[in-house]
Amino acid sequence: MVIQVQNLRFHEAIGETIALSVGSPRHLQTLGLVQKSIDDTAHDINFLFTQAMDKLAFLPFALVMDRWRWDVFAGDVRKEQYNCHWWRLREQYQGVKPPVLRSELDFDPGSKYHIPANIPYIR
Repeated sequence: MVIQVQNLRFHEAIGETIALSVGSPRHLQTLGLVQKSIDDTAHDINFLFTQAMDKLAFLPFALVMDRWRWDVFAGDVRKEQYNCHWWRLREQYQGVKPPVLRSELDFDPGSKYHIPANIPYIR
């Protein structure tokens, strides 16, 4: 099990490294996707702010996914409460509600691939 977890972390590290390098303003300029980039503090701060907003906004959703899964596997949530518990956590941690009325006939947690595939998310 330890080897598997280490491999998951390695996979995430490689993916993040590649994503950060190909999304940098300098790289986008070399591809001709953005106009000439200026290397100054204001541009660096804007790029870093964009990265931070991407990661910080993601954390509550990742927490909801793994918290929901933990509660289900621990037996704290019955099958008849899966969807209700999902939306309770979404409201508690993200401050969002479903756009339309949901019931236990729906299975909204399963709409994210990581839930039915049993892949840890907050790594």
